[in-house]
Amino acid sequence: MGHTMVIAVPPADLDRLDDLVAEQQADELRWQAGVERAAGTLTLRGAALRGARERIRIERDRLRETGHHRVTRRRALAPALRAELEGRGWIRPWAAIPDGARQAGQTLGGTGPFGGAGLTARLCVTLPNSLWAPLHHGVYWSNLPHIQALEAWSDRWGTRPTSKRTAPREALDEREVIVALIITTGQILRTALENTIKSPPGVP
Repeated sequence: MGHTMVIAVPPADLDRLDDLVAEQQADELRWQAGVERAAGTLTLRGAALRGARERIRIERDRLRETGHHRVTRRRALAPALRAELEGRGWIRPWAAIPDGARQAGQTLGGTGPFGGAGLTARLCVTLPNSLWAPLHHGVYWSNLPHIQALEAWSDRWGTRPTSKRTAPREALDEREVIVALIITTGQILRTALENTIKSPPGVP
């Protein structure tokens, strides 16, 4: 089961990702034409043709799953996203997120999922559970102490816009430090996107 996410990204980065995917789709079509010629599918009939097509389909799916054919946004992003999750130590078992907990990536007092200068394009991507689960849990549990600290700040100084005008400078500085420590799912996906377009398939 996939989990669909919509992330705010720079338009140029999204265009480069879509160009990469289009190139990969064209490469896969050329690959398939080549293996069909090698298998002689034009001269095969019946069970022999069905068998050849099935073997080609299995190999095509294997190449997609191993990252050789990145023919969708999700497949293009998957290697860099997995590397980012592994680098953070998030590919591991996690405790369950409590029912009713704040959703991963939401920032108390933040600007929402589409905030950020220049992030005017929308990357819609459906992640498999193997990537979504460590992302979702890693963000939640890594953020929890900072969210709790931010809630404690709000309990003391308030949540209204006037709170930032009435709180002393030291308290405002403390809040900025706490907010800067919070990681969002958008930040993780944007890092994976940057690394994907910086080192596309075939480039070390």
